[in-house]
Amino acid sequence: MLNFAEILLPTALDGVFSYSYKTTLEIGNIVKVEFGRRKIWGVVVKTNQPKPKDLGIEKVKEILEVKKDLSINHEYLEFIYKFSDYNLASKGMIIKAFIGILNSDKTKKDVMPLVQNFSLNKINLKKLTESQQQITNKIWHEITHKSQLKFLIQGATGTGKTEIYFDLIAKILRQDQNSQTLILLPEIALTSQILLRFEACFGFKAAIWHSKITQKNKREIFYGLNSGSLRVLIGARSALLLPFKNLKLIVIDEEHDPSFKQEDIFRFHARDMAIMLGNIAKFPIVLTSATPSIESYANSLSKKYLHLVLDQTYSSKNDIEIIDLKQNKLETNYHISQPLKLEIIKKLEQKKQILLFINRRGYSPVTICKSCSQKYKCLNCDSHLVLHKNKNQLICHYCSYHEPKEKKCKFCGQENTLISLGIGVEKILEEVKQVFPSAKTALATSDNIDSFQKAEELVAKILNNEIDIIIGTQMISKGYDFPNLALVGIVDIDSMLYSSELRSLERVFQILQQVIGRSGRRNEKGKVLIQTYNPQSLIFEFIKNEDRQNFYDFELSNRKILELPPFSRMAKIEISSFKEIEAKNFAKKLIQRFPINNKIEIFGPAPAAISRLKNRFQFLINIRADKKINIQKLIKDILAGVKFPTNIKIRVDIDPQ
Repeated sequence: MLNFAEILLPTALDGVFSYSYKTTLEIGNIVKVEFGRRKIWGVVVKTNQPKPKDLGIEKVKEILEVKKDLSINHEYLEFIYKFSDYNLASKGMIIKAFIGILNSDKTKKDVMPLVQNFSLNKINLKKLTESQQQITNKIWHEITHKSQLKFLIQGATGTGKTEIYFDLIAKILRQDQNSQTLILLPEIALTSQILLRFEACFGFKAAIWHSKITQKNKREIFYGLNSGSLRVLIGARSALLLPFKNLKLIVIDEEHDPSFKQEDIFRFHARDMAIMLGNIAKFPIVLTSATPSIESYANSLSKKYLHLVLDQTYSSKNDIEIIDLKQNKLETNYHISQPLKLEIIKKLEQKKQILLFINRRGYSPVTICKSCSQKYKCLNCDSHLVLHKNKNQLICHYCSYHEPKEKKCKFCGQENTLISLGIGVEKILEEVKQVFPSAKTALATSDNIDSFQKAEELVAKILNNEIDIIIGTQMISKGYDFPNLALVGIVDIDSMLYSSELRSLERVFQILQQVIGRSGRRNEKGKVLIQTYNPQSLIFEFIKNEDRQNFYDFELSNRKILELPPFSRMAKIEISSFKEIEAKNFAKKLIQRFPINNKIEIFGPAPAAISRLKNRFQFLINIRADKKINIQKLIKDILAGVKFPTNIKIRVDIDPQ
């Protein structure tokens, strides 16, 4: 007897497609079908359906093959649909993230799943402190009684947050040896320390998932997760969209980190979607951070999360000093102040390590000709080209367009007239080498630490005291434990203080706390010097006093007064076209379709901060709504009633960061 099924296919289309079948078929089966001229794998979402209307039986294609020993469980199918509804993302693109590896697999052979052989008598955890044990006991009590399944562990760097979730993983493995755990980290290239710690504690290697692992590794992990032979995975945000068989715990380390928000293809926040999955499948979610996000902190106040704070016994407070650059004037063409320079000299004499932080890649952000005053800009974007002196390249950080830096100005032809304005990590490295020529230096940015192997090599050198001064961007601030690092110098924080973005103050506070946390580990006090032209900024009072509680209360109070998240809902619609006037006019038409009332506010349309990106002109519509408004349904209904010109692209960002 001929039956009909609805198949979700990994395409940009949002709907399902009907196919016939004769064999036994179940929801969640992965099947191969003919779609156009291609043969691709999809997922069965409905079986025993009536024949599609207006189609003869002969026009309905038959399912070609059912994948043996692979399937998507009902909880994940529910997750895919809710994920799509929340983020206004195509279900086809979401399922592509789940099973795309099958369609990119060109091999004819069956892939062997990754197997993690362990248990249980080899688990050798570090003895917990009294504070850590109390928190672990509290979480486990809540989990076993199913009274609370979402936890926020807050603790300064070095207080032992990792030890707590390692203990929880061990408890879950002992309770069910077939259980699986996912640990999400913001910078997967920087996980060498946690991998080594995990193997030492559990006696087997955790698998690792990120964009740079090989296709072979991805296939092995995919099959290992779906078969259940892989127990623990450490991954970047995309690891959330993998078909686990028996997932029982998700840990989101450094939950506040903006890297958990995916901006390309379709947009989602891995932390928030992990919470959604945990709600569906009814397993615990553990968030950890020294500086929780405002949203997570607010959720703990409303008792949606159980907030657990570690004491400070593992970390000694740093001596924090604010250097007023109006009083301590910088020497011409130099960017390290005299007080910071003297402190570096002192620490070098003591054989201690120093971290200099500046959150700007490259050598300088602007290159200009002093003869004709022309600035070097990207050909595709409305942005300056950043000089990367190590590569002798001028690079766009938005589209990766690049061109060599020549001696002659490309505009007027004059020689030796190009000058670099502003500072980046490479310029600070150059200055350090000039001022401290005998010091051994290392640069830590995403440009030069672009693989797991390079990250491991850098960490090993620092731990072996082969490096005296580390110059790095935000990437070096995350999750590291460098015992001999005694001085942190914040070279430039002012550019971040003057941002108009919603979370700018929160981001500055978090970044400073994270960077400061690299110093003063073990039993020694560290020293932190922050250079600024704005020492009166309130943020420095919170930082100097390590006053997290008052900062969160202050920021929440401001957000409440201004009716900003988490006290309202926000969304952003991006409209782009190769022609500026077309994008602008379409945005104006779209804005007219929104209702006018006191529960919804519309801002725009306005040009994006980078008004031209990859040759497309971008306009933004920002929406702020009462928390009771279903902002996704509002946007979806409006977009459903609009006819889109072929040259117009629309992207929706729910809860923009």
